[in-house]
Amino acid sequence: MALPGDVIDREVINGIPLYLNEAKMALNFLVEKFGFVVHRYPVSKSLDGVSVCDSSGNFYKIFSVTRENVNNKKDVQRIINTTDCLRDFYNMATDGLSILNKPHYIPEGLVFEALDPWGNRYTFLEKRDYTD
Repeated sequence: MALPGDVIDREVINGIPLYLNEAKMALNFLVEKFGFVVHRYPVSKSLDGVSVCDSSGNFYKIFSVTRENVNNKKDVQRIINTTDCLRDFYNMATDGLSILNKPHYIPEGLVFEALDPWGNRYTFLEKRDYTD
């Protein structure tokens, strides 16, 4: 995905935060299983703030779940935007990912949830507009 640097910079700054258990392994998992692309590594050895992009062009910033700003929540919401929820569900289910529920409709769109090997729970959301 070739975007001008100024677009990438603006999107990354406004990226969706993903707080992860075992952030380094979970990041590798996101890259291998979900097709995420790493755009920028932080200067420090900590993964906090690494910028990634999913196959739909959505930008995220990865943080360790142990950061203070998570307020010790045990169930941090990790929403991954998708353009094709059913395709992603099928691919992940056949790839052996732990699927928590089948795709279903909510007011925001079509969703399903999955769990990675480190206990990170992901909600895959295909946004839909029901106002038409």
